[in-house]
Amino acid sequence: MLEDATRLTLGVALRRIAAAQPNAPALLSDLRSLTWGELDAEVDRLGALLLDAGVQRADVVGFMLLKRPEVVIGFLACARIGAIMAPINFKLHPARVRDQLRSAQIETIFCEGAQRKLLDAVSDLLPDPGRVIWVGDGGPETATAYSDIEKLPDAPLWDTSAPDTPCYLNYTSGTTGRPKGAITTHRNIQENGVATIEGLGFTSDDVFLGMFSVFSHPHELFHRSLLVGGAFVILDSISPRVVAGCVARFGVTWMMAVPSFYEMMLDYAAPREDRRATSSSSSPGRAGGYDLSSLRMLESGGAYVSADMLERMEGLFDATFLPVWGCTEATGVALANGPRADTRRPGATGRPVPGYGVRVVDDSGTEVPPDTVGELVIQGPSVASGYWRQPEETARGFKDGWYHTGDLVTADTGGFITFQGRRSEMLKIGGIRVYPLEIERVLKAHPEVIDAVVVRAEERLRGEIARAVVATTPGSALNRRKVQAWCREQLAVYKVPRIVEFWREVPKLPNGKVDKVTVRSVTADPERDER
Repeated sequence: MLEDATRLTLGVALRRIAAAQPNAPALLSDLRSLTWGELDAEVDRLGALLLDAGVQRADVVGFMLLKRPEVVIGFLACARIGAIMAPINFKLHPARVRDQLRSAQIETIFCEGAQRKLLDAVSDLLPDPGRVIWVGDGGPETATAYSDIEKLPDAPLWDTSAPDTPCYLNYTSGTTGRPKGAITTHRNIQENGVATIEGLGFTSDDVFLGMFSVFSHPHELFHRSLLVGGAFVILDSISPRVVAGCVARFGVTWMMAVPSFYEMMLDYAAPREDRRATSSSSSPGRAGGYDLSSLRMLESGGAYVSADMLERMEGLFDATFLPVWGCTEATGVALANGPRADTRRPGATGRPVPGYGVRVVDDSGTEVPPDTVGELVIQGPSVASGYWRQPEETARGFKDGWYHTGDLVTADTGGFITFQGRRSEMLKIGGIRVYPLEIERVLKAHPEVIDAVVVRAEERLRGEIARAVVATTPGSALNRRKVQAWCREQLAVYKVPRIVEFWREVPKLPNGKVDKVTVRSVTADPERDER
């Protein structure tokens, strides 16, 4: 099924898999489940509803929905009629959302009750109130009800889009500035799907569960399953207990989440006699917990995975732990550390999956020698061409066919990439470059540290210094001097954090990454201890 997949639009790919196996399970959720045939038919009816509401080819359609089946159905319906799907981060300030609507020229929005206040704050930007597609009850009287698809006959819509036309604006998080919509084509998505299926070993027997937020790469909820005909699960929860129950209920075999989430989920796993608890920070499960034995692949992105963590998690889960790296502009996963032994280097970020080319370059764009820190640049058929209606940002990020990630990495002679930090987060202490991730790794290795983040701070005498925010185990007696002593055993003196603060928890973004913007926004206080 993959031979010509990269020449297919999403709508055609859906039609083909539905024709081949109409009764096979496709979308699974607690709200409702659909076979591939049912999914294909509902996509047709929703596409017809959008056309009736006035949506035309190349129109941008916004989505302000929680993670629910209608997100995937709506994504595919837009693709089938040639419209462009644009997920909206409804957690942003309304002013940011208004900016996205204006910059993307969004005139149609999917919405539901949970986002009613936000809709009211931006509705004046929508020229036709009938182009609010309302999911569920309690919508405005002027809106078009999603449930109206039930009145429409089953009539196939034929997708005449070209594979290289945009189908999706994959928005960056917008935590460091104005959100940018990477222009993502059908071919970009399909190429990434084929690359990760072949490179990581995803199969039609896999039942997939993606845990990242609904507005962060939502195509990854389904795009591999669409190509091989496997089932995928839609779940709107970040509760480890709820997710563990979902894994057991649907027989999930492949998950994608941040590393720390898997450790939390173990607290709700049924114990196994052969599970070996190699770390006091990882629970071996509890009596009456959920059976997680269906899991075979734990895809892990969004944070560094140490060699110790990789070994520990594989022992606790009896599954392959697969660190990956990707970005919005690369249309998903581009580097993987495994899954086979010959494609794994513990502690590394990984090597390129098929179809991606990478280089490590200095400030002039010249490739640096092995094991030298430089910026990761990437190219390939999955890489976006630029940002929607933002030519200056496009020129800054995309140069001579390469996307400049802003990630500082090293590459060894075997081609393994190791992440060192973000260019924008690098510290310069006493004129020497310091990478916060190096300090964070040392802090997290302390047995009483649950989580830690290092950001920039200033001292009048020394100038730029490292500031550490640490969350500890309950009852820990760690203090600033003990943390600094631990760091001095493993780091150069100038890298030891001058400021150490103890917070109840390190704040996280919806996608599970550390929210460094929030950390930096809190005034540094060497005496802060919230435990």
